[in-house]
Amino acid sequence: MDMGQEARKPDGDPAALHLQELAFFLSVHLDRAPGVLWPDHDHPALGARADPLLHRELASGISRLTGLALQQGGHDPSGRGVAEGHLLVHQTGGSTLWRLDVRAGGGRSAALRWCLRAGEVLYVPVDWAWQSEPATRSRSLITRLVPA
Repeated sequence: MDMGQEARKPDGDPAALHLQELAFFLSVHLDRAPGVLWPDHDHPALGARADPLLHRELASGISRLTGLALQQGGHDPSGRGVAEGHLLVHQTGGSTLWRLDVRAGGGRSAALRWCLRAGEVLYVPVDWAWQSEPATRSRSLITRLVPA
């Protein structure tokens, strides 16, 4: 994973600090297992006012850090499916109950159940089945990444 210049020298900028935290988080979890991060720094795109340009900036920063490409088209945060790329879910308001499951070799199963709250970030690895149940007024920003 290329951590990029902004991840190495964040200079106090909240966006860069948030990306640095994501870089370290993903260096542990990417292609391995799901995880939950409660970042110390919020990216400006995650504020109460949804700004599509800031969301795109955040997604582009994550893409640069990981070396993965952004996949167009999000998914409905309520329902179920199988991650067709690496999913990063930034919970920006309210909460969402997530259930993740994967079948490992030998018929074993690994699972995670988590109530993602505002400010937390969930990583869902490729091919993991997911089910989500957002609470009323729940808001999230979902970034899907695929090999470049």
